[in-house]
Amino acid sequence: MGASDELLREAELAFLNAPFRDGGWQEAIALLAVATGSRTAQLLGIGGPLQLSLNILSDTPTDPHRHLGNPLLHGPANWRIGVTDRPMQLRHERHYAAYRGAQDTSYYDDACSDLDIPFGCQMPLLLDSDGLLGMALLRSSREGPCDAVVLERFSRLARSAQRAVRVELALGQEMAETMLSGLGGRNEATILLDRYGQLAALTESAERLFDHPAGLVLDGQRLRLANRHEDRHLGNALARLLASDGVNGPMLHQCRIGRSAEAPRGHWRLVIVRLPAVAHGFGFEPQLALTLLPL
Repeated sequence: MGASDELLREAELAFLNAPFRDGGWQEAIALLAVATGSRTAQLLGIGGPLQLSLNILSDTPTDPHRHLGNPLLHGPANWRIGVTDRPMQLRHERHYAAYRGAQDTSYYDDACSDLDIPFGCQMPLLLDSDGLLGMALLRSSREGPCDAVVLERFSRLARSAQRAVRVELALGQEMAETMLSGLGGRNEATILLDRYGQLAALTESAERLFDHPAGLVLDGQRLRLANRHEDRHLGNALARLLASDGVNGPMLHQCRIGRSAEAPRGHWRLVIVRLPAVAHGFGFEPQLALTLLPL
């Protein structure tokens, strides 16, 4: 086994162990960069109440213009996001060029020039209507476009990364179900959400509220309220609480929900609590606990 094969195997093991180790994902992304001969590798999550939920870089490009924190660069001009259409589909410079030929991407082109990341490849590990979790190489002008070897290595490591992400999802769900197990006999309507605002677990009493005309709605795995005005306020509250680490920021939100003609003041009092963040968590573990109390 050559040195490059050893690096590839080391990166594969790092991804598979990432869900179980403190700083495991940062280590895996760093080894992805080394194994593919790239300066910068990235794990990016977009979606959920925070809109930019996750951004792990193996190396932060010099960014005097603060492009990396500019949400406008995640719009239609971004040819990396623009070519992302299906989970586990490799996209690289050929796809980027085709997208640039059909769209005005000058805004993103200028940013890539400033950051010196004109080349690379990517693959979405998870992708749905709410957002994406993807992995990418951001290659400099000196490193040049991805060749066949780089693309093969990246694709192989992306498959390991997706397996690890599914482990994270399973661990988060298991943790959520364990947290709720003590509420089984209390007839309490409690729901747990992860960092992306997705449903992690719920009690049987909470499940019945989805049948109430003024109650809860499940949009994919996203929790919503039947009352649109209340739902907008809920989205703002979730974003505010998820932006907190559970120690230094907002930890509690209370309001009335379920307003209708028969209950103009609402059917329930909603209490949302920010759970303490897990230091090495990836975001699929429970982050918020929502409890609905009848008025």
